Amino acid sequence: MHMSRWTRLASVAAIALALAPLAGAQSDAAMPPPIIPDENPMLPGQDILGKFLFWEEQVSFGNTMACGTCHIHEAGGSDPRSVSTINPGPDALFGTDDDIHGSAGVSRMTNAGDFTKNPLFGHAVQVTGRKSPPAINAWAFDEIFWDGRAPAAYTSVDTGAVVIPFFGALESQAAGPPVSDVEMTRIAHTWDDIEVKLVTVKPMALATNIPPEMQDFLSNHPTYPAMFEAVYGDPTITGDRITFAIGNYERTLISNQTPFDDFLVSGVIAPELEPGLAVFQVAGSCSSCHVFPFLDDGNFHNIGVRPDSEDIGRQAVTGNAADIAKFKTPGVRNAKLRTPLFHNGGMATVADLVDFYEAGGDFPGPNTDILLLPLVLTAQQKTDLVLFIEEGLTDPNVENNLGVFSRPTLRSELPSLNSEFGVASNNGLGQPPELIAGMPANLGHPNWLLGVADSTATTAALLALAYNPGDGSPYPDPRFPIPMNIDVSSLLLLVPATTDTDGYATAKMAIPTSTALTGFTFYGQWFIQDAGALATGGVYGSKGVSVELF
Repeated sequence: MHMSRWTRLASVAAIALALAPLAGAQSDAAMPPPIIPDENPMLPGQDILGKFLFWEEQVSFGNTMACGTCHIHEAGGSDPRSVSTINPGPDALFGTDDDIHGSAGVSRMTNAGDFTKNPLFGHAVQVTGRKSPPAINAWAFDEIFWDGRAPAAYTSVDTGAVVIPFFGALESQAAGPPVSDVEMTRIAHTWDDIEVKLVTVKPMALATNIPPEMQDFLSNHPTYPAMFEAVYGDPTITGDRITFAIGNYERTLISNQTPFDDFLVSGVIAPELEPGLAVFQVAGSCSSCHVFPFLDDGNFHNIGVRPDSEDIGRQAVTGNAADIAKFKTPGVRNAKLRTPLFHNGGMATVADLVDFYEAGGDFPGPNTDILLLPLVLTAQQKTDLVLFIEEGLTDPNVENNLGVFSRPTLRSELPSLNSEFGVASNNGLGQPPELIAGMPANLGHPNWLLGVADSTATTAALLALAYNPGDGSPYPDPRFPIPMNIDVSSLLLLVPATTDTDGYATAKMAIPTSTALTGFTFYGQWFIQDAGALATGGVYGSKGVSVELF
């Protein structure tokens, strides 16, 4: 019989824990190391290549997203943006009880590279329907994602064949987001597209504060083909090689340096944490599902976070009605760092989470797990439990980006080098257009887009780029008194377009690689035709945007 990852690791952990008192000294043996699938052995340098690919924003179509964007180490391996990035939930209405704290992805784009309207988010970035689970210690699960849809059997993104039959959940998970038109790219983007792009881009072109081991690797292998050759023996970039490298990088993300991990080895924990640990361990309490040493049970449970019908969870994967609204038991390490908690980000703090369990869930029902029993805790016990979870289960290496948790700073974490200015004029209905101007303009960007939304449908549009900004004065021709946010005497480029049925238009260009352009700033403004825009002669304009190349 095939032994699951969790069962196999738990068996090793039990032996290690039993032997620990005999050893008399702390070691990392209490939580066993990840299982590396035979089909993806850890090759020299492969984890560093995976680290590049995990943090590489250029894997995305518009250079705005990396795997790491939604899995920030010091946020416990989850997404700190989820505090404020909202998916409206099943009712499709923002500001209601079923709103979800998801992860911000990309504005919706057609496969042709045109911005297009999303029914929920319009031209804004789309937000996922669940909060990002942590990438840290993700290796401890047989199936990944909240519903377990990334299985242990990895199916090749290149051939469609199963190439890792067991322990390949990390590779399975890595195969999804890079081709998701919500999370990272355009509609119908393929792994072939990603492979072709990585051949030509400069590694980490958008990142800063690159860790020393990455700098050293980059110095010796300055292109992605060179990196792949160093690791795999030839420069061919394939989807499987990418997912294999990311998978083995994630197998290095082992969080096992919490005070609780010290306790697993030595049997000793700080006195102030002892009462909370005792509450955590009591029968029918946290440890029923958050089992030592991994603090998860490798299973899926319905704990009444929201009504079952809002998100059927595991049932969507298995088709089994008994799995409705079941979600993966997460590990509890670093919970303090990855708030808000639960699959919907519904618990703002650890204290809120304890209150939830004390009440026996917010939406108990006939499918609620039998292990979910209301906790009967005194106020002091609740305080002790929160202290244990927040302090006893937080890894300082994770919290402070130390060791394997060092990382580069992403361009998306910094203030945008694109900024809107000036005023827009109105269409015939009295409405101004909106700019879509969030893509970074890095040198060598092959897919740079600048769009306009909420304008007149199916009409002529023109993006004008200039060397200098305008001061908002009306266009010199009195027939078209449009506020000018660019200086028309310094025109750089005119890009004609046609708006779609929702009033969206997109200008596309590849940015040259010449370093002489570093720091160069240009200015843009859209002009849209609308016979009803009588105040401005049948043509109206957007705000201006300044764009700095880097």
